[in-house]
Amino acid sequence: MGENILFDVEKHAVLTGVFGRAAERAAGEYGLKALAAAIVSYGRQRGDRMRRRALRDGRERNYETYLAYGELSIPSEPGDYSVRSRRPVYVNCCHCCLWALAWKKFGMERYGKVYCDYVDFSLVQGFSADMVMLVETAIGRGDEVCAFVNVGYQMTDEAERRLAGLRADLGDRYKRDFGYHCGHLLNSFDRILGAVLGADYGKVREEALLEFAQIYSEEAVNALEREAQRDFDEI
Repeated sequence: MGENILFDVEKHAVLTGVFGRAAERAAGEYGLKALAAAIVSYGRQRGDRMRRRALRDGRERNYETYLAYGELSIPSEPGDYSVRSRRPVYVNCCHCCLWALAWKKFGMERYGKVYCDYVDFSLVQGFSADMVMLVETAIGRGDEVCAFVNVGYQMTDEAERRLAGLRADLGDRYKRDFGYHCGHLLNSFDRILGAVLGADYGKVREEALLEFAQIYSEEAVNALEREAQRDFDEI
């Protein structure tokens, strides 16, 4: 049966790093732009799944629904998150980013920055083209804190109560584990990096997964390949 592979934030971050490094080796700065395109696609597809679940449940497409319908379940400690501003615009902050810790651990900060530049903005746009969430600062860019500015949204007392109620109602119904998210990321690289880099992508993929196997194991790569075969449009 082999070892039981635990996918987590670190492996998700490292996957971005190994593909970013291999893409840059193959195509220089253009390789990083190709990586950005794949991250945009990954974020938009995640956001679109959230949108379609919310519509199926009869929810409005607004910031409260977006904040409640996220797929990630991230380990955290008291003090990891805070609210910088409730009005006139809601700004929420993260003080400990597990992705940034992983990129620093493996010397992958250059590629992590690409992820931070594009993923959250694309995620919100995938949920609703009329909504904009700006990543004002990000630990993965070298800043002290991640600050997310939810343009056009105020967190009133009533909004806070509605959001808490919605989260309680949903529970973990739409959360997905990191095996799913790592598989989705690889699937996005195969689709978008493959399309952009063309014939160069085969070598990029081989080098990236070899490095991933060297950091973790061949079994981890095999498990990742299996996860990537899912239908990531399915809700």
